[in-house]
Amino acid sequence: MIKKRLENAQEQIQKRSEILIFKVFKKLIKPLSRRSVRVFEKRGIRQIVGIIVLISVLFMALLPTSFATAQTAIYKNYSQLQAQAEVVKTEKSLRLPVDSFAITQGYSFFHPGIDLAAAKGSPVYPIMDGVVIYVDRGRFGYGNQVVIDHGSGFKSLYAHFAKIEAKVGEKVDKNSILGLVGSTGWSTGPHLHLQIWEENRWTNPRAFFEGYFGRRLTSTR
Repeated sequence: MIKKRLENAQEQIQKRSEILIFKVFKKLIKPLSRRSVRVFEKRGIRQIVGIIVLISVLFMALLPTSFATAQTAIYKNYSQLQAQAEVVKTEKSLRLPVDSFAITQGYSFFHPGIDLAAAKGSPVYPIMDGVVIYVDRGRFGYGNQVVIDHGSGFKSLYAHFAKIEAKVGEKVDKNSILGLVGSTGWSTGPHLHLQIWEENRWTNPRAFFEGYFGRRLTSTR
């Protein structure tokens, strides 16, 4: 029953579309020869035009719904990103990774972090709460190192430990001790090499801290 009604409705739409197109076409083509009009009046041509019109009507009917759905999805994703940004900005508190330090090397393209010289054996803390996702005890490069995922696209790397206390999968907060300042890997003296990644891109730790604390980051010893 429903199928028959749909077929009847389709037939009515097709007939009305054919009549409308024919009238418009006849009006526009009136200056041309009668032979062109006779060609268009053939049943085969009229059926083809009717099908094209039907497809166009259905497409135009569905198009607004598709746009509305896309707009809703975009707005929803944008709102989620805004909410995440607010969480990082208002809820995640930040701290310096060592209590006493001297900035011995800044951030640059060839040195994507900062070096904080500190007394050997000084405790190193996470800059924010997070989860330890990587631990490596090496003799070259960054030596003994730890990487923490803070969520919301933020990660941090701590390098040149004399000793590592953290373990992969461990949840840490600002008061957790990741390890002790050392000089492992390629290092000329006891210090902490700190990197901060935002959405998998390096960011200047000094500017990051200064933006949060609202003051210039200077050596404390």
